[in-house]
Amino acid sequence: MENIEIRKAQGSDLEQINRVIRSAVMNRAMPERAKRLAASVLTYRADDLEAYEVLVATFRDEVIGVAAWDPAPLQVLPNGPGGLFHGLYVLPVVRGQGVGERLMNAVYSEARVRRLPGLLIKAQRVSRDYFEHHRLEPLAANDSEYPWQFWKRLV
Repeated sequence: MENIEIRKAQGSDLEQINRVIRSAVMNRAMPERAKRLAASVLTYRADDLEAYEVLVATFRDEVIGVAAWDPAPLQVLPNGPGGLFHGLYVLPVVRGQGVGERLMNAVYSEARVRRLPGLLIKAQRVSRDYFEHHRLEPLAANDSEYPWQFWKRLV
């Protein structure tokens, strides 16, 4: 997909960001009640835009994708302490056109600039195949951890 811009999210983007998240969640293959509950929990607030690094993909000034991550090196990875890839959402109408991949690559680039050795991704069951398709390395999880974890080596 051409003419897509990746940029840092601004406070004025919050409504469009949450529209993308709600749309992405409501189009998942899962029970309707679960989708409604998940959508309300996964949307962002203004303070989330301050706590996380949030990037948006835009097309003609409309937000069509969102990626959020935390650069604090608090995650235990096989090659050292890394950041956390917090969320990746793309409008269903443009899914499969490389928007998510471009957002992921933009996050990876920013993380490399900060010299992070890697990023942890805690995938939801419905998005596990996406991260496997992108050849992210799975991490074994014990009973107290999130069950579908992946990581991206950056150095």
